Amino acid sequence: MARSLIKITIFFIALCLLTISGVKGQQKQITTMHCTAPAYLKAGDKVALITPSYFGAEESTKKAAKVLRSWGFKPVIGPNVGRKHLSKYAGTTEERLTDLRWALRDPDIKAIVCMRGGYGTLHLVEGMPLSEMTAHPKWIIGYSDITTLLCMENCAGVMGIHGVMGCNMAARGGADLSCSLMRDLLKGQVPRYELPANAWNIPGHATGTLVGGNLATFAPLLGTQADALGNSDIILFVEEVEESHHNIDRLFNILKMNGVLARCKGIILGGFTDCKNDVGYENVETMLRQYIEPYNIPLLCCFPAGHEKVNLPLVMGAPVTLDVRTDGATLSFGIPGTPKTVRTEGLFIPENRLEDNSNDFVNITDVVPDAILEIRYFSTYNFVGRRIDGYLQPTALMTRRAADSLKAVSDEVMRMGYRLKIYDAYRPQMAVDNFVRWAEDIPDTMMRQYFYPEVDKSLLFVQDYIAAKSGHTRGSTVDLTLFDMNTEKELDMGGTFDWFGEESHPDFGGNPETGAYHGKPSPAGRTITEEQFRNRMILRAVMLRHGFKPIDSEWWHFTLKDEPYPDTYFEFPVKEL
Repeated sequence: MARSLIKITIFFIALCLLTISGVKGQQKQITTMHCTAPAYLKAGDKVALITPSYFGAEESTKKAAKVLRSWGFKPVIGPNVGRKHLSKYAGTTEERLTDLRWALRDPDIKAIVCMRGGYGTLHLVEGMPLSEMTAHPKWIIGYSDITTLLCMENCAGVMGIHGVMGCNMAARGGADLSCSLMRDLLKGQVPRYELPANAWNIPGHATGTLVGGNLATFAPLLGTQADALGNSDIILFVEEVEESHHNIDRLFNILKMNGVLARCKGIILGGFTDCKNDVGYENVETMLRQYIEPYNIPLLCCFPAGHEKVNLPLVMGAPVTLDVRTDGATLSFGIPGTPKTVRTEGLFIPENRLEDNSNDFVNITDVVPDAILEIRYFSTYNFVGRRIDGYLQPTALMTRRAADSLKAVSDEVMRMGYRLKIYDAYRPQMAVDNFVRWAEDIPDTMMRQYFYPEVDKSLLFVQDYIAAKSGHTRGSTVDLTLFDMNTEKELDMGGTFDWFGEESHPDFGGNPETGAYHGKPSPAGRTITEEQFRNRMILRAVMLRHGFKPIDSEWWHFTLKDEPYPDTYFEFPVKEL
């Protein structure tokens, strides 16, 4: 959520509180929610694409439609998709309501995929009678600001799906795990999630109706017709993005004071992405657990759903069974369909494994004084075209162990007449998150001609050019080349750093295991010379001799084999230590 929306959120919460406390005799009766599951989809069914919140790019809508066709469905685009109101809204409130009604009322449309979130669904609450959703039960799909529509649908007695939206399908080509599980769920394969143990979990067993979503989005709904938390026997799911810890604390306290926690049979905490720790708790889980413990209900932490790359689908309004144990947990849905076990271990790196401690890191140039630095992510000359989050100074950091090994590399290449030239080393998680957001913004292709002219940006995740986690963030990886001291130029490697394509692979032009050159061209017809291939092999050989390992997709990328923090991802910014 943008920071500017916090005041709006709190304002609406205050209005809700005044309404609840100030109007005697009109409180909502507490009952148990019972929702109907819409029909699953079959080949050829129509799926609507709408934009009920912020404006989305036309190219992204087309890509999402292509994904839906690949799944066997027939995409139809809302009449007002593509409209823009003021600076961000996807049309006026009435235009956005019109598209939602259109999708609900058309009997041939079987599901409704929201293209993106942002803000704006709160505008629709008073203009959409719940009876319209009750009369036309369909899967509404989305997360973030779409939480409002999911809560409305649940209050109307209909289940919805918290999960990937059209923009995510477009960015990932519909082929990643989150998209695949959404596709399978729409066709009747119901996930049963098996999760690893977590130190912040509270063991217990519970059954109830799954409700919730984005905290800053559902909290203002308290006391309205869309208040899905006003029912008894609920299992509450909570996720958040770009909210400070103190604001999350405030919103959670509002839930507590309105009796929501007392109505919960269990609570599931998802991702808390880019949430600033400004009050001193170890993490969000620790902060919220203090409010949950007195109720003696199970707590499941770090469920992989929310604003991270992995966003597994959840059926909101469904009866669920939550079993949290010391050795792990399960979450199952009591709805018709074919059960499908999904094991989530390794899919989610919780906030508690992001470290701010730089004590074991060094400035590379303090250990390798002859290294040349060209920190591309501090500059605008990189595939994004802007300075990357977390790069405060044009310097390079590594763990002490990795830097000592790099010093041995430098000593050897100096005897050969070369110096090391470093493009990147330690990379904070905030920078990786910056890359992910850029990759999901399909229209932003400012630097395409320089770094990825033949690559479809919507496939960057699928083809592993961009990932939610990077080995650089563990502190023992470096991107580098060789600088020839005789010519005073970079050694010609036949390709540039951060080029997205087969030409960057170590085996392009030859066999890196044997050093044999073959010169075969890439699909685009590019080749490298035998001298360029051998230059790559010089760098590779010396890095391997001193304990580094390569990857298959980038000739410039090496990680220390015996890295000291193989499971820890760091968050402190890049600046001189």
